[in-house]
Amino acid sequence: MKKILTLLIVLASVFTLVACGGDDPTDPTDPTDPVNNGERIDFGDIFVPSSKIRVWMDDENGEYMAAVIEEFNKVYPNIIVEFQHMGSVDARELLKTFGPSGNGADVFQFPHDQLAQAVLEDLVLPLPSALQDSLEGRSAPLGLEIATLSYDETNNSFDPTSANAVESLYAVPISLESIGLFYNKDLVTTPATTMEQIIAEALVWNAEPMSESDARTRAEAGLFYLGTSSHFADSYFMQPFYSAFDFTPFGPTLDDPSAVGFADTVAALTWIRDELKPITTGNANHNSVSGGTNFENGDIPYVIAGPWNHEAYTAAGLNYGVAPMPTINVNGVDKPMNTYAGAQLAAVYKYSNNTEDASKFVEFLTTDIAMELMYEYKTKLPALENSLLSTIAGVSTDDNLLQMADQLLTSVPMPTIPQVTYYWGPGETMIIDVWNNGVDPATAAADAETSYRARVDLANQ
Repeated sequence: MKKILTLLIVLASVFTLVACGGDDPTDPTDPTDPVNNGERIDFGDIFVPSSKIRVWMDDENGEYMAAVIEEFNKVYPNIIVEFQHMGSVDARELLKTFGPSGNGADVFQFPHDQLAQAVLEDLVLPLPSALQDSLEGRSAPLGLEIATLSYDETNNSFDPTSANAVESLYAVPISLESIGLFYNKDLVTTPATTMEQIIAEALVWNAEPMSESDARTRAEAGLFYLGTSSHFADSYFMQPFYSAFDFTPFGPTLDDPSAVGFADTVAALTWIRDELKPITTGNANHNSVSGGTNFENGDIPYVIAGPWNHEAYTAAGLNYGVAPMPTINVNGVDKPMNTYAGAQLAAVYKYSNNTEDASKFVEFLTTDIAMELMYEYKTKLPALENSLLSTIAGVSTDDNLLQMADQLLTSVPMPTIPQVTYYWGPGETMIIDVWNNGVDPATAAADAETSYRARVDLANQ
């Protein structure tokens, strides 16, 4: 309102000056004109419309987003971007509260496993098909697969065969992530390629004394050869082990809520109990060893970790590398360990008052300059085709991120159907029962199936 009032006063003053000039107004280009000192008054810029969008991104110190907004405004100078730091796991829930009042975000970031729930909650605007087409051949296929859903809004169904199902891109993938085999280069010359090699080496390492003055074995001191930066009942981290035994939840395409498939984990659970547990925690519980801390301190050779650990390991001055997950020999065949592929996504709030400009910002996040800034400030792996990673400054010489990109070539997209919410709890309890409590794998798997179905039924009531 103040801007409009000021503009009206300026215009009124101009007309007053013209009127006071009599029948012989001064020439605005006349260098002797005392009013404008020879400068032509141009009101063109005053009438250029501007708009505002609010962006929620996970950037606590704001440096990354400040750089992105600066570059965005070089392309769209009349779009004002108001940035607010928002943790990616919190954004969706808070948007449900603040969005309807107009105090939410026009653009928000969230992790891949929240996508289907966000669609069900009517929070996400399907992006223009032209944007989807432009990302084909540019964005990493796994990222696009994760961000694309078939949805029947009438029946709230993600079944592609549902009568009114429409396949849409609901977000843009901005970074990809998975787990890998991190190794200490001061303790490992060439990383292992098979779990059988790791197990054999672990048996020797774990049994060795700490030092001449400390007679405890490394295992007794809690310094097991292989650790995890999470814990051994985390189904996200355990999926590579499951995959070697041909298990993925929700069927081969990971989208059938009626086929969670816990019964198919029995062979993997048996191997985990008999082969993995002894070399990682001995006879102790699934979470009894701080593998991530031990690795960060330089005390163990291997840890299963993800790109979110790079910052801490680098800050610790650790001389480390990342290798692909090893194979597991199953019935005489070396089977690959396929990790989950995850993504950080950016989407447009469905009820934004400015979806057009919000879509421009989301699209800008997929550009080379935005990807370069994300790598520079966040050390994230850009969600691009592998062949295009070399165009992003710094990535082509970052061996650890390139190894992660190679791991993603054999990864499977993490399930995004809403029912995945009810998978994690029973999955964790299942492993705990086998690992800690001596429950038979078949019994634990059957109990997990029952628990999952009870949760889904309860949610549907």
